[in-house]
Amino acid sequence: MFDEEIEKIVLFYMIFKQVDFDVDANDFVNERNKKIIVAINELKVEEEEISILGIAGKIKGNNTAIIQYIADLGEYIFGMSEDTAYRKLIEYSKKRKIYELIERRKADILSAENMDNLIEKIIKELTEIEKRSEKSRTFLEQVINAMGEIENNYNRRSDFSLYTGLLDLDNILLGLHKQELTIIGARPGVGKTTMALQIGEHIARKGLNVGIISLEMSEEQLIQKMIARIGQVNSYKLRAGTLEDSDFERIASICGDLKDLPFQIMSKVRTIQEIEVKARNLKNEKKLDLLIIDYIQLIKNARKFNNREQEVADISRTLKLLSLELEIPIVGLCQLNRNATRNEPTLADLRESGAIEQDADNVIFLYQEEGQEEEKAPTVIAKVAKQRAGDVGKIKLRFNKANSEFVSLIG
Repeated sequence: MFDEEIEKIVLFYMIFKQVDFDVDANDFVNERNKKIIVAINELKVEEEEISILGIAGKIKGNNTAIIQYIADLGEYIFGMSEDTAYRKLIEYSKKRKIYELIERRKADILSAENMDNLIEKIIKELTEIEKRSEKSRTFLEQVINAMGEIENNYNRRSDFSLYTGLLDLDNILLGLHKQELTIIGARPGVGKTTMALQIGEHIARKGLNVGIISLEMSEEQLIQKMIARIGQVNSYKLRAGTLEDSDFERIASICGDLKDLPFQIMSKVRTIQEIEVKARNLKNEKKLDLLIIDYIQLIKNARKFNNREQEVADISRTLKLLSLELEIPIVGLCQLNRNATRNEPTLADLRESGAIEQDADNVIFLYQEEGQEEEKAPTVIAKVAKQRAGDVGKIKLRFNKANSEFVSLIG
């Protein structure tokens, strides 16, 4: 699982073309090539020139033989570009590391009592192999990257693909954002699943891949909610089966429309470890741009904790880190404490863990003002209680519960 000529070509580009590849001795197999790359990296750390004599001076042994070996490296180029040589070297390196990982883990697989924990460890090791280590950047480089991000934001100012579709809410949030964890918290029956589903469908219609992990409702139940909203069909009629012919015609048309959406509902996932595995697989297949989880307190953890608060804290932190790693927005629904039933919710009402408040980039609370429970379409307050990169505020939405729909109210 290596190619000695590829190793020599990479060394040639580093020595004679001064190409700064991010490689170390573990990426090479040939012992002499290993010694040369170690010498090159030492010269880089010392900020010395990468030269034949400098490398020979770092290697113990016959200097004449080392110098001649390096001088002959150019014979192996044969028109191969630096990018191709580097890519091939890293691919061989990854193959060897994955093979070694499998060999190391064989005994663990046979003796494992908790496969979820083992899968999580293996996935993390594979992720490290995939990512490659990043070189630390100077402050100047960080400033330049920040300026580049500002320019990218400017160039994407007309890109509304991650906007929620609820205009008043988007005026505050400017849509969802990659690498951010957004929490939607509410008491039961106020519409947090409806809102998440509506946002997910809106974003899927922009061509982005949306995944929903549902730990509370089945795939069929969620799709029925989508049908009720899109077709303005009373959800009670769908459940009771009291549909008319005209309803069936409309539903058939809606199903034809929905089947082509880049939308995936998963209701068999139960642990945070399974969520990590599923999300990484979808991302690797380029099939995940937004992940929605309904809801956080129903997620289990394969690891053992002293109490539920610690368990939820670990789940919350894992979701935040997953959003950073996969560079996607994650929306997690959250049940609120009973204290929030009659009062305006606060961050303290996030049930079972204050860590959710700390890990979340954005927190949105949904609640009804007193006296509206009996209305057919009550006004629901959406309170942006936290936004790490922006303002907080409140908006009013009309919640058409019968049709599983939120509608913006201007003013």
